[in-house]
Amino acid sequence: MVKITTQFAPLLTLLAIFFATDVLGATTRRPRATTTPTVAKPIRRTASTTRRPNMRNTDSSFPFCRNYNLIKKNLLETAVPDDFVAGKRDLLLELLDPKPTPPGIFSKKGNRIFFESVEKVNHKAAVEACLYRKMQLLALDTPEEINNNRFFITYWVFLENMPDSVPDMEFVWTSAAPCSKSDPLNKTTNSCSSVTWCSSKVESRLDYTLNLGSFSPPYCLIYKISTKQLVPTNCSFASLFFCELSCSKPTCPSEKMCIKDESLFEVVDGKTYMKTGREIRGKWEKSMLNNSDHYYFLGEKLVTWSENWKTCCSLGLKPLPLEKIVSQFDRHNSPMQGVVYWTAMTRAGCQYQFENCFLDSTIFPARVFGLKEGGSCVAISVRDSNTRAKIGAGLAVKTMVCSSKLLMACKGPAKTFEVREEIASCDLPECTGIPDCVMDDSKFLTRPLRVLLNTYSYGAWSSVCDMSFLELKNELGTWDEAYKRCCSLGMDLMSIQNPSKQNCMYKSPSIDGVANPEKVLFKGHIWTSGRDVEACRGRLRWCTGYLNDYIKKDVVWKKGVDPKSANNSCVYIDFDDPDLPSLGLADCSEKKQIVCEAPAGTDYRSKIHFLFCRNSFRVRQNEARKIWNTGDMSQAGFGFKKMVQCLAEYLGLVYDSTKINEHVYLRMMSRMFFPLNASAMDNAIQDKNEWLMSQPSLNSAGGFTKFLTQATEDIMDEFYSGHFQLAAEMIRQLYNCRDTLKTNVETFAFDFLKCIAESKVLNRFWSAYNFELDGASVIPLEDEFYSLCSTFQNFLQNTSLCIPTDFVAQLDQTGIFYSKLPINVKRFRTSSYTACLERSGALPYAETKEIFDSLYNYFRSQAPNLTIIWDQAYLNNIDGFTWCASDFDPLYDPINHVAVPVDVVKEVSGNPLMLVSLPGPQPNLHAVPVTDELKYETEVFCRFSINPVAYCLSNPGFKRWEY
Repeated sequence: MVKITTQFAPLLTLLAIFFATDVLGATTRRPRATTTPTVAKPIRRTASTTRRPNMRNTDSSFPFCRNYNLIKKNLLETAVPDDFVAGKRDLLLELLDPKPTPPGIFSKKGNRIFFESVEKVNHKAAVEACLYRKMQLLALDTPEEINNNRFFITYWVFLENMPDSVPDMEFVWTSAAPCSKSDPLNKTTNSCSSVTWCSSKVESRLDYTLNLGSFSPPYCLIYKISTKQLVPTNCSFASLFFCELSCSKPTCPSEKMCIKDESLFEVVDGKTYMKTGREIRGKWEKSMLNNSDHYYFLGEKLVTWSENWKTCCSLGLKPLPLEKIVSQFDRHNSPMQGVVYWTAMTRAGCQYQFENCFLDSTIFPARVFGLKEGGSCVAISVRDSNTRAKIGAGLAVKTMVCSSKLLMACKGPAKTFEVREEIASCDLPECTGIPDCVMDDSKFLTRPLRVLLNTYSYGAWSSVCDMSFLELKNELGTWDEAYKRCCSLGMDLMSIQNPSKQNCMYKSPSIDGVANPEKVLFKGHIWTSGRDVEACRGRLRWCTGYLNDYIKKDVVWKKGVDPKSANNSCVYIDFDDPDLPSLGLADCSEKKQIVCEAPAGTDYRSKIHFLFCRNSFRVRQNEARKIWNTGDMSQAGFGFKKMVQCLAEYLGLVYDSTKINEHVYLRMMSRMFFPLNASAMDNAIQDKNEWLMSQPSLNSAGGFTKFLTQATEDIMDEFYSGHFQLAAEMIRQLYNCRDTLKTNVETFAFDFLKCIAESKVLNRFWSAYNFELDGASVIPLEDEFYSLCSTFQNFLQNTSLCIPTDFVAQLDQTGIFYSKLPINVKRFRTSSYTACLERSGALPYAETKEIFDSLYNYFRSQAPNLTIIWDQAYLNNIDGFTWCASDFDPLYDPINHVAVPVDVVKEVSGNPLMLVSLPGPQPNLHAVPVTDELKYETEVFCRFSINPVAYCLSNPGFKRWEY
């Protein structure tokens, strides 16, 4: 079997062929034959069929091509439509097709696409094979081409590695015929120094003489790769062949059409902005490549391919070219993750070729997917990190129907205008002109999830209405101060999103699950997140990190308050109102109490809000689950419909009851990811490999290597192309549903969901949705609100796994077991905090100095340079440092308080602290912050009690974790 060197492997990239041209016309690389091999209704002749007279004298203009034209004429008269190959076919069909279409592969050389045979055939079969593929036999009709054998570099690769037993592969059939009008045949010498390329009707003068010698018509010329010359030969000679297109360059709009529209812009304080009302939401991305000053503008405007280049040009930019520089987007957290942008590239009018319109740039050397599925315009996106890890690239390029609605993307040598940080619009519920919401990282554990630490130290906590509330004691502030204070803790100001929430806030909270009517949740006037903004006075909206909506008309206001009178006003809630906590208006500069809220528990916000909405409208869990799982919306009652409306408003998809927020919708689409099913792909490739190896006819002349490459590319195409169709279908369905739904204010979101679901696209969307990008609540579970230690309950993953019997050892007769080796947290994708807890153990701690020294010495003997992570501790004013002891709760079980038995070097203040031992022969213990970077990916030893060890030993069939 012939192997292709890695250096030339990209040259075997297989570009699928699909004849769909939905924009623009055709241009040619040079004059080509106007006759195409496609016939509207070709008729296959039989013995009883009388042949028609010649349609025209095909030899009159080019008598030298009499033989080529006759082959072409006969094929077109006798072929039927099924004989022609429309697009790239399945590999098995390619090999087993009984029609006279010798198999081969498609290859890209420069900006041209060729079909390369893997079988040797005579001249007539080569001409027909190209015509059946709606192509034409190779014409090297410029001096540059005829003297450049790089067209045949793949054959040179084969030649360099070819065993002596393989027949010669140096010759390639061409469409050339000897002599031309300007250089007719010299009958005396039977020679000439020119050729006519019959496929393109172009003449070429040669710098050598063609001596036809004893050859008689028809004359066939073959290209000899080693000498770079055409050689007359017998037409029955068997040789390889190349097919090419009748065109080699798609048609692009004229450069003169790319004009900047100055009326779109205004100059403010010396800077250029788009005029108010004309803004396109988007952001600039500076090129990350060295020595490059290029900028990209990635917009949120949904456009067709034509609208994309027109919009870019109106902004003084060009559409996004596919070139090497665009690979900067192939990175983690790329702005192109999950969403699809138009590029400047098209193949319209020349289906095998691609061109960056308006730009003189080389084609980006990426595989173009989806060509079998149609579409002439090219889009780009970034797949998930799993795909990038598997194939070394996450950037995906695919043809799309040019009328599809995708996101706009432009490129320019510099920023041509400034993007306003926030586009103020009274028609959108988003807040502008308010302080930045910034979390104080020093207050959080940031990996693997962001969680607020030391919750006991900030104020009084309450859990009600499926939310966590923090009342900042003895702390008043203006609205801006209150907003920033809650943001610093990863929380929001209180919001009354609907009457259900307002009624829920009136209910008394419970103590240990028992209602306490004597306790009042809050007292006095407390700021909410509601306010108006400078550009839209009198239009009140909630300003939070999760809720993007106007204040509803059916919430209860204080008597005499008219919300329409708002003018630089902020909304507060009056808990002193005896009937119901009611809303009031105040100047935003007034100082009021601060209460922050966040969804209860560390989970993704979309899931947490679902719980509140379900409970608010009394939808049973099994009812909700049944409808979600079956997709049968006909089972939904009114409460379920209201629940969907509530959730859609919390997520920001629906605002003002009946409006779709396209900005949020697109942001959710960007959270789609498309994990590579590597094992399935590998299995499919292996199956194809085994089948190919069983075909003796392919094991010569490099055929096996070529077809295996093609098979691999076909399989990859199937795995990767669904990304773009899903994005386009979601957007198309968005518009269809938005424009056809009735505006029922109570069930609009449900009707919208039902409309989306009817397209069968909703389930595909959610299966591709990455909830990890959704943003999780930062508030721990309720039992940690007043604890001095963090339990990390929210991070536990592998709690059902048992301990390998040979992994633990017992410490003397103490009943303490410990791990013989440290756990590699990177391998198990866990954290140093939770690696032991997930295995029903604890980070190590010691009740006595002897136990501490024994554990230390053993750990150090196994890992001399490891920073040993011990348990958390807190500073007890009476006993000094006390272990948190991860396997019990020191706050509610004081009997289990265990003092740290050795001296601790205290490097920081605050609680809780992590105790660590730095590398060294002598036992040592240092107190460091829990948020120290050291612990995130540090291997850890674990301590186990007798119970989990005995359980695992007594249940040998239980699933175990393997080290």
